[in-house]
Amino acid sequence: MSAAPAPGKSGPNDWYEAGCSRTCAKQHTLQWGRCAYAEAPTGESFIVARSTLATPESWPYICGTPRHTKLLDWLRTHDIEPSCVSTDDPVSLATGSDGTQLIEYTQYLVTVEGHRYLDPKDRTVAAKETRRAPVKTGPPRPKRADITTLALLQAIHNHRTRPVPPGKYRWEIPGAWWTLCTVYPEKVVTAAYEREDDRGHLECGASLPTSWLTDKGLALLAELRSAT
Repeated sequence: MSAAPAPGKSGPNDWYEAGCSRTCAKQHTLQWGRCAYAEAPTGESFIVARSTLATPESWPYICGTPRHTKLLDWLRTHDIEPSCVSTDDPVSLATGSDGTQLIEYTQYLVTVEGHRYLDPKDRTVAAKETRRAPVKTGPPRPKRADITTLALLQAIHNHRTRPVPPGKYRWEIPGAWWTLCTVYPEKVVTAAYEREDDRGHLECGASLPTSWLTDKGLALLAELRSAT
């Protein structure tokens, strides 16, 4: 594979072909003539599998938890600044056809001064782009403790009380269980639900995934929210 050319030069594998949105800068380049993006194919045909680490729907229930801290630290070890990562888009672990693993995320674009700017194609949103970075170390392993009592009760309450779109039934909308299962193993979500059920915070009815909050759970949620 050809290396990216030096500044002021062009070639078949220049900075644009390498996958960068602009001439290579600090966040893209290993060294001049060696673009990190040029060394990792970025086409959709290259990716054979994805494992979701965070989604726009799950971010509210990750923020403030032990997993949130661990994910941010993990991103920093890969030279990814968490404050520039869009929470309106998923963060995934992508696996290539050759077994290569990449962190796939969406980053806000900034000026030379470090300020975000509006997308030239849509002046109502900030400019951003999807990026991929080679994995140095695996992501933190999810644990039951990562789903805190506050996060779980809030997720269940939000999904049980949110408005139902016209023409839809509530049972057609994915609930808290399914939202959490997109970013946590099912056994971890099950363990967190069972923990709160044992404490009397949940009423599970016919099945654990469709649980709702008991009066005790609602009271605790109000207490925990007022303390934050």
